[in-house]
Parts: sequence; structure tokens; C-alpha cells
Amino acid sequence: MSKFPSQTMKYKNAISMTTLSVIAVFAITSFTGFEISDTDAETVAVQPEKFVFVEKISTTALFEFRDGTEIVPIQQFTQTSGFGIRGDSRQIPTFTMEKIVGLTPYLYEAADQAQKYGPEMEYPYKNFDVTVFLAAEGDTLRSFEYSDCVITSYTVTTRSDNEEGYTGKGFAIVDQFTFECRGYEPHNPIMDEMNIVEKAKTISSGDLKSTDKWGPGFSIKP
Repeated sequence: MSKFPSQTMKYKNAISMTTLSVIAVFAITSFTGFEISDTDAETVAVQPEKFVFVEKISTTALFEFRDGTEIVPIQQFTQTSGFGIRGDSRQIPTFTMEKIVGLTPYLYEAADQAQKYGPEMEYPYKNFDVTVFLAAEGDTLRSFEYSDCVITSYTVTTRSDNEEGYTGKGFAIVDQFTFECRGYEPHNPIMDEMNIVEKAKTISSGDLKSTDKWGPGFSIKP
């Protein structure tokens, strides 16, 4: 019996679970009134085993394509351009990303179409959005929102921990991507939460009751 039907079913199940997770994220953000960058556990993917991150800070990327959405744990993220971009600046926001080869059919399709059609032509998986979350123990510490992105480079390579890959620690087959985007916006969720708390503590003059509605003993009369 062929193994392809079972693999296809696994892909469909994975995509369905991702879609349900994203729907839950947007349902929560719509209910609370916060932006998606303010969510925590719903946008933090589980990293593969045997990876050690200093201070337990890991990176998750949320890809939003026309056909669907994927939440992907990534192991390396580098901003190569973006800081200082404002208004009509000609500098192009770019970043690189590395992840373990896995169930990301939409992202792979975007890479394949970019290879097939090139930067000058239009194609279905061109101009997608990416939000990168930096989180520790379920709390989002920083996020970067990129819009109208394209893949400009894609390679597959093998990584090992020096020569220790031969002695038991193993090898990692990874995808390496380079992205260029039209829009870039950084987010600071912790500061946003602090501002919400400070505003809640502040009492405006509109919250004070008018003195003409007080009892007779407390009215101010001319």
C-alpha cells in the first residue's frame, strides 16, 4: 500500500490544526480588543527537542498567505534591514530566517513560486505578511510585523554541533530563507501593557460627579 495518502492526511491535519489555532487567536484578540502582537501563548510555537535557548527566549513566525496561515517555530532570525524605515524611505525591510525542515507547505509553495516566476512577475503566493514573536515562557517580549513580503533566497543545508554530530548529538536539516518586505512595524507588548495599567489608574475630570447633583449639605450655592 502506498504511503502517500497517509502523508497527505498528516499535512491536511496539520494545516487544519494551524487554521484552528489562528482562528482562536483572532477570536481572542477581537474579544479583548488587543492587537495580535499582544497575544502570548496562542502565537508561541513549541520548539523542537534538544535545542537550548539562552534565557529560554525562542522565536516564532506567523505567516499569513492568501490560502492559509502557518505558525512556525524558527531557530535563527536576523534583521538585515528595517530600523529607521519611516514613511517613503527607499530602504527595503529585509530579514533572514532559519528553521528545521518540517510541515510548512504554504511557506514552501511561496519559495517554489518565487523560484519559478521571479521577482518581476505576479503569482498567488507573492506579497504575504509575517509577524515574528520573541517570547520567553509564554510571554511575548518583542514582535516585528512585516507586510507585503516576498522570498528572495531559499536554500537547504545541514548543520551539526562541530564534529559532535558524528558521536550522537545528531544533524539538523534546515531551511534558510531571505525575505524582502514593503512594510515594517516593531511592537513592544510589555510597554503597551504598562501604558494600559497607567491609564486605568488615571482619573479624568469627566469621571468626577457634577456638584449640582450632590445632596443639599454638599451643594455649592452662589
